[in-house]
Amino acid sequence: MKIAPRQLADAAQIARRWIRFQAMRWDVPGISFGISHGGRVVLLDAMGTADLVSGRPATPDSTSYRCASITKTMTATLVMQQVEAGRMRLDAPITTYLGWTRSLTNASDISIRHMLIHGGGVIRDGSNRWGDDDFPDRDTVRAEVRRQLTFAEPATTFRYSNIAYVLLGEALEAVTGKPYEALLQRDVLGPLGLKGSAPSLTPRVRKTVATGYYQRRPGEEPHAARQVEARAFAPAGGLVATVPDLLRYQHAHFPGVGNLISDLSRREMQRTQWQRSEEPNHGLGWMIWHVDGIGIRGHSGGFPGFTTKIGFSPEWGLAAAVLNNTNGPVPNLALDSIFHSAAWVVRRWDDAAETAHGHTRSSIGQFAGHYRGDIGEITIVRINRSLYLIDPEMTMPLASAARLLPEGARRFTIVEGDDYGHFGEEVSFDVDSAGRSTAMRYGPHTLRRSDV
Repeated sequence: MKIAPRQLADAAQIARRWIRFQAMRWDVPGISFGISHGGRVVLLDAMGTADLVSGRPATPDSTSYRCASITKTMTATLVMQQVEAGRMRLDAPITTYLGWTRSLTNASDISIRHMLIHGGGVIRDGSNRWGDDDFPDRDTVRAEVRRQLTFAEPATTFRYSNIAYVLLGEALEAVTGKPYEALLQRDVLGPLGLKGSAPSLTPRVRKTVATGYYQRRPGEEPHAARQVEARAFAPAGGLVATVPDLLRYQHAHFPGVGNLISDLSRREMQRTQWQRSEEPNHGLGWMIWHVDGIGIRGHSGGFPGFTTKIGFSPEWGLAAAVLNNTNGPVPNLALDSIFHSAAWVVRRWDDAAETAHGHTRSSIGQFAGHYRGDIGEITIVRINRSLYLIDPEMTMPLASAARLLPEGARRFTIVEGDDYGHFGEEVSFDVDSAGRSTAMRYGPHTLRRSDV
């Protein structure tokens, strides 16, 4: 599916307004996000602060974040590189590469593939609580795995497992003779030129990484998470990265792009290999889900004080990344909102082509913005040469957007939308001397422009 430049421009601005509103609503300290198309960055934005004490702002291109489980996609990529080199086999048991596991129950039946797709029945975290105290070292993990490796027979049930990726990282070290962090730098971050990223909390990224904050209730003071190393959990969640780097990394998984891995390996990683009862399903390292008919490969991440998510669609040529420095739902919601916006802009594009009363695409865009009044908040967005009214509180707002038909220079009639609203009635705007709107009237209500 192709999305034209103007369609993408409108979708990006719709998503941008929605994400900024949600970040404000959820009291996110700082957030950075971006979109690329065909490897070209089309949107980078940020709001808020990377550190509340110093007031250092969150930036769209240079602020780095703890990315947590997004790391798993890179660990899986490293595995596929070793498979291509003939040093690993997807269906070989983990005991082939980690001799110390040979005496463990079920270990000889757990393949590399099982571990990549979370289908090995391996325990999830051991004693690691993903808190802001120190993560366990390798000896501690080994001791816990010796006591209990699995909770179920391999290939019988899906169970998300960080321990599985810890063991995959150790297997990579065994076959390459290199520490995991050095391997990730040499074979993924370095070749892609991801200079704002690191496999762990190195001195370089300590200068750019945001401070993470736990969610707080109203009236509570911010509670910062300590900056700690992931240690043995590095292959499952140690990555520190910026938005532009994650966009570039995802583009490297598009067909025919570069030589990170072969197209065959890309297809193998991105096809569903464990079908869950509900999405996301799982490939090799990638989560797989759909938003409004768009198939997405990506991954979420959660670290003490951080929540992150990436996702891409080779069919649409789109990649997106949303990173914030608190634990909460915004990155998950925002990532999907980006693809939702793209799908609905393309879907409505032809119907939104008409205009009247001297309006151009540019002039009608002057009314797009966020408005606030006694009844709540409303966002006006542009699609093609039409305006739409959306509710920014909704997770998929364009599905029920109300189209505004021009009746004059600043007057519109609601011709599509929710019949619980003011369907068929007038929406009008006040403008300043530059022609930019300052307020809107919606039925009997007046809402002032209040962009986030």
